[in-house]
Amino acid sequence: MANGSLCVTRAMQLELAQNWGIRATVLYDQPPEFFCPTSLQEKRKLFCRLNRYLCHPLGVRDCVTAKIGADDQNESLFRTQVDTDILLKPNRPALVVSSTSWTPDEDFEILLEAAVMYDRRVAALLDENDSADEGVLWKEISGGKQYLYPRLLFIITGKGPEKEKYEEKIKRLNVKRVAFRTMWLSTEEYPLLLGSADLGVCRHTSSSGLDLPMKVCHSGAPVKAFLGKEHLQR
Repeated sequence: MANGSLCVTRAMQLELAQNWGIRATVLYDQPPEFFCPTSLQEKRKLFCRLNRYLCHPLGVRDCVTAKIGADDQNESLFRTQVDTDILLKPNRPALVVSSTSWTPDEDFEILLEAAVMYDRRVAALLDENDSADEGVLWKEISGGKQYLYPRLLFIITGKGPEKEKYEEKIKRLNVKRVAFRTMWLSTEEYPLLLGSADLGVCRHTSSSGLDLPMKVCHSGAPVKAFLGKEHLQR
């Protein structure tokens, strides 16, 4: 028998006490302090560095490809700089960030399905015809036109065995207002990206259902949890 036990949530602590007779101490699984909301200046620098990969991906044309210079240090998809002022673009895309090891225990299909549902829902709300020319829409967006509902840019980071499989599925998606980019970031850039997200998504599953919500806490990213409210509160 162990002299002591540790767990990462109060929900797990309660489970161990009630059903296993184990007294455990909660030691929260928290990220280092450098995982925090990213400053406006740091965001500008990060996304200017990423212009080449976001706006000019090889062989890809979608709602976020743009005429921004690949090495432009004053403008990105999200912001532009005028003199010393950094200004948010009114028609910037909403940024959704998700990290993955591209393995079967992470349900990537659910993210693709959500992206398609969003795209279809927006088209219906705007009363768009299915045959509407996506090229015209993308040209208007690139020219600065602002729509009631934002484009979504999913940036998926990580390496793993199923990456190429899902990249092929992404290419076959028939969407007009959603774009995906897969990339591998440096240890310095990853916290900046996470702290820039409008929404962070974690798709890991948990056999106990009691611990994994803690993976997305305290890292500076807004989080939408599916059936996780009770455990996040604990």
